Amino acid sequence: MKIKIKEFQVSKIFKSISAPLAIALVATPALAAEPVGRASPTLEDLKVEINQLTAEVEELKKGDSPFTVNGYYRLQATSETQNLAARGEEFGAPSDSSNAFVDQRLRAKITGDLNDNVSLVWYGELDSPWGEKGSCQGDNCGKLSADGVGVETKNVYAELKVPNSDWKVRAGVQGYGFGKYESFVTNDDMNGVSFAGNVGMATLTGGWFKWEENDRDSADDVDFYMLSAELHPSEVFHYGLTGAQISNSSQDALNGTAARTDDNYFGAYADFTYNKMAYSGSVLYKKSSGRDSDATDGDTYMLNLYAQRHWGNASLKIHGIYIPADDSSNGADRFAANQSGWELNSSNLQIFGTDYYYNNGAQGARSVKDAAYQGYGLMGLMVSGDQELSNDYYLKYGTGYFRAADDAPDSAAQANGSTLGTEVAAQVGKKFAGVYDISLRGSYGFMGDFYGDDPEDTYKVVAMVNISY
Repeated sequence: MKIKIKEFQVSKIFKSISAPLAIALVATPALAAEPVGRASPTLEDLKVEINQLTAEVEELKKGDSPFTVNGYYRLQATSETQNLAARGEEFGAPSDSSNAFVDQRLRAKITGDLNDNVSLVWYGELDSPWGEKGSCQGDNCGKLSADGVGVETKNVYAELKVPNSDWKVRAGVQGYGFGKYESFVTNDDMNGVSFAGNVGMATLTGGWFKWEENDRDSADDVDFYMLSAELHPSEVFHYGLTGAQISNSSQDALNGTAARTDDNYFGAYADFTYNKMAYSGSVLYKKSSGRDSDATDGDTYMLNLYAQRHWGNASLKIHGIYIPADDSSNGADRFAANQSGWELNSSNLQIFGTDYYYNNGAQGARSVKDAAYQGYGLMGLMVSGDQELSNDYYLKYGTGYFRAADDAPDSAAQANGSTLGTEVAAQVGKKFAGVYDISLRGSYGFMGDFYGDDPEDTYKVVAMVNISY
């Protein structure tokens, strides 16, 4: 910006003096031919001037603006059977229902690095299913004429890096989640304060977040607290401990119950690398405590085991998960439904796992929503991989087998059987110019007896253009 301004100023000055200067030169030609007291510049002189000008331009670039913009634009054409349809009318849709639609999403993140220690961030989003309102507010929006207010604010926060340390603090609306525990607690945007830094060989992260502020003069809020410590005893081994609480003083059903119930979480994980293999595991324990009575008291746990191999431009991962069935009398020995819905999002699955590229269609994770959150528990085995091919082509694939831990727990309606089903999925794409890629991904779900005697299989096919900037 400053360069343009200076160019404008120079141009304006030149135009103002060019006419008088031309008249003077014409009127006194002898003067123009007179020597000015110095020889013509040498090649070395010109090189020095060029280097000086280059340095000045670089300085101008540095001081042009502290703000940068990055994000992505994603356009998708989807054909799928209804995500809620596999179990028929019990889940709100006939078993043979299907849909097809086109939708788009734009995300833009503006980061202002005010100096080495202070940054401001705004992260916005526009969702627009073609011909529909989507997230837009207005009469037309995604329909004909398309005018409307459609920009959502996902994040807006300030980040402070503590001078002369590796600590940083972030305050405002920010994304926060439980990535090490398959996002079963939360993975969403929320208002609050988070921090990260090192103490000895331990990395500490945590925060306090306000999920709901009801009456300001009453203790009827919902708060989320989290603290994690990760230790690195060696280059090939590290482990961590996590504690969190959803403090629910409200009677809104934010943690799976309309009663005032606190959910306490305790987790541990470990990662180990040996001979090009990476092994990891985690266990997450949940204990619910009713504030007003013991009617919602309960506990449960989840176990995840992983093994992954990288070689060249490829990787292969095996993931096993186990959640026990809820055999309590009050239905509290289970995980509450995560409102953000990003569970099992790293296995390239779209039906029983979460669709990583989800915009506005079916998000998936049927194994979690239909079984684990309903009290049946969950046993699952997933295999997924990624392969970079020649000429910027790539392949992603995944498969998984899922079943209920118990098809007839005391706290849930009896299912027809234990087998949820098997999913096979693949994505083939090509990257162009290092900025965008075009791909086709598809999943097919062989639905098991959990969904009835002769359930309809389900599928999802998506053609996608994804542009990153």
